[in-house]
Amino acid sequence: MKKIFDQLSSMQFTTAILAVLMLWFTWGVLLAESDTFSHGFKVMNSHLVPGWFSPPGRLSFLLKLWFTGLCSIMVVLGINLVFCSWTKILKTIRNKLVTPKLVMLVIHVVFGLVALGHFGSFVLGYRYENVTLQEGQAFTLPEGYAVTVKDIHFEDDMKLLYQPPKERTPGAFHPEANFCEVALTLNGSAVTRGRAYFLRPFTCNDIQVTLKRFTPPKGMKNGDHRAQKPGVRLIISKNPVKLFVFILFPVMIAGIGVYMVMTWRPRRNFSKSPATSQ
Repeated sequence: MKKIFDQLSSMQFTTAILAVLMLWFTWGVLLAESDTFSHGFKVMNSHLVPGWFSPPGRLSFLLKLWFTGLCSIMVVLGINLVFCSWTKILKTIRNKLVTPKLVMLVIHVVFGLVALGHFGSFVLGYRYENVTLQEGQAFTLPEGYAVTVKDIHFEDDMKLLYQPPKERTPGAFHPEANFCEVALTLNGSAVTRGRAYFLRPFTCNDIQVTLKRFTPPKGMKNGDHRAQKPGVRLIISKNPVKLFVFILFPVMIAGIGVYMVMTWRPRRNFSKSPATSQ
């Protein structure tokens, strides 16, 4: 049994798992770049795991196999993490308190929690992609919440809404000046309201409203702008572990930095100088 534990906690086993993980990610990149499976990866990016296995976002068997394999590799890496922490770090600390080993143990634990948090973000909460709303319209969420678009502020030329982002001239669109104001309600009672900009979502109670794009006004034809306002396309999601991961990830990076400083050894020059050799 001890031999098995030693193998599960060995650095060679860790290196082999990481090599397989890199190859698995490379395979995933190739699948994502192919015309056959690119749409499936878009579904994976816009839905949580339960939506991958049910219509209309049902994935192909190969993508399910890839994701299942990825989860299996991470489970094996987690087993290696536990045994490595127990046999090579924790026992050393119990025999003699070694500060670098203690820091490495903290890094191992935080890494495991970050990995669990990332997995939790795939299955917990909800995510609604491409929610198209006009001013005054609302979108109902679970648990009695609802998001209402109170105001849409668009200062640029409406003709931009008909152009793909890649075809717009630089400086024609001003993301910092265009936004939508949304209100969050719970069972009909106001909770809060705020603005959602590009790359600056509105957040409250783990609920995030992301402004994806503006849509042309309804009834707008042949460039007839008149006084109509555009609509908005939103991404509304709830990720209860997002803050947990955002806090732990910099802690892990800082821990790695502290460990490198504590274990740094300047390179010694063993070559003799000419004066010494004489």
